[in-house]
Amino acid sequence: MNKLAIFILFLTAGLLSAAPVLTNITAGQLYDQILINYHLAHPDNLPCEISVQVSNDGGASYTIFPTALSGDVGTISTTASGAQYQINWNYISDGVGSGKNYRVKVIADDGAGEVAAPVFNPPAGSYENAQNVTITCPTNGATIRYTTDGSEPGSESEIYSTPIHIDETTTLKAQGFKPGWTPSAVSSAEYTIAPSNMIYLSGGSFTMGDTRGEGTTDELPTHSVILSPFYIGKYEVTQGEWQAVMGSNPASGYGVGANYPVYSISWYSTLKFCNLLSMAEGLTPVYTILGSTNPANWGNVPSSWDDNWNAAFCDWTANGYRLPTEAEWEFAARGGTNSPDYLYAGSDDINSVAWYLSNSAENTHPVGTKAPNGIGAYDMSGNVWEWCWDWNGDYSGTAQTNPTGPAAGDTRIIRSGFFLNSPAWCRVSKRYSSFVHDPVFYLGFRLARSGM
Repeated sequence: MNKLAIFILFLTAGLLSAAPVLTNITAGQLYDQILINYHLAHPDNLPCEISVQVSNDGGASYTIFPTALSGDVGTISTTASGAQYQINWNYISDGVGSGKNYRVKVIADDGAGEVAAPVFNPPAGSYENAQNVTITCPTNGATIRYTTDGSEPGSESEIYSTPIHIDETTTLKAQGFKPGWTPSAVSSAEYTIAPSNMIYLSGGSFTMGDTRGEGTTDELPTHSVILSPFYIGKYEVTQGEWQAVMGSNPASGYGVGANYPVYSISWYSTLKFCNLLSMAEGLTPVYTILGSTNPANWGNVPSSWDDNWNAAFCDWTANGYRLPTEAEWEFAARGGTNSPDYLYAGSDDINSVAWYLSNSAENTHPVGTKAPNGIGAYDMSGNVWEWCWDWNGDYSGTAQTNPTGPAAGDTRIIRSGFFLNSPAWCRVSKRYSSFVHDPVFYLGFRLARSGM
């Protein structure tokens, strides 16, 4: 039989001068029950609300709110006599395991107080998989109302009854209500659901361009950019990932293997990959060509300039995979900040973060084998050039919000430098471009997704 070492605390609360009194509190285990005995009295014979909270860390925090309670819990109507009461707690039904660090708190409140703030489980944070979030309130009998859009909850908001399924980045807020009581403070928790091998960036502003004075004229003028939230791939897309979606591996001669970056791919082919992967994962495809988001209706990937594919429409609100914009790429490569203002992606020491001319042995290398940058992204300097969405064009000195590049052009932007480049070509601000139909041996890419 599981055994718990239980220590009892008590707490009384009252807005009046006379408060309820808890005495003679004892607890003992009987099979799968914890029997909690107590005496309760109130000088004014007011009804009291009895609740229980549990700590599993020696009393540092009380985050377990038992529901498998019976007996004298909830409202006790007559309290003048100081009678003995008993609470039965089936701790196994509440999923509490054995241990020695448990503390139990018994609370008596004579009402007209403030409802305790709701508690979320699991807590706010970044998760790779969808989460089912439960909300509990320490105040017995309280109604919890919540919102999932970041707005403030109120008396008309949705009532919590079952766990809330969170499968995208969400700000959850909750407030407790009880008749005759002051509503609780609003509890808030932000859940970031980052798909596997992707990094969530909450957006923000940065200075784009040659901030170090070591670049070329096409990296000027530097300018302020504001970006909305988005996801960026932790790694360059690998040959294994490409083959699983496209059915073949175009890489040859410069490092071959499932965990090597895919290369020798055109900009056109990345659009097909993104939509196929989105469809396979049940996401909304981003790109539309010839009026369809299904690549089966696009025909073969063009091997020469194609007006229909050049006119591809990008739905920035869709949740599927896509190429990053040039601004998103640079923001991610800089680690989401200009401070520190690194020359390369994550360091001023190129050897620590990049495969380039002096250390690559003239080959690509498996992704993620150099140090990551500040957001945990790898190979944003060197290894292979990475396609972006934007047509190539001149910078503007005016501030921009979510820029997507010129409406048309001759070539599309590529970033990062590759394994045969000198350090100057691997800087985070370095720009280059390539023809959209040309699958050059140094061309690869990484995925992005819009943040909802």
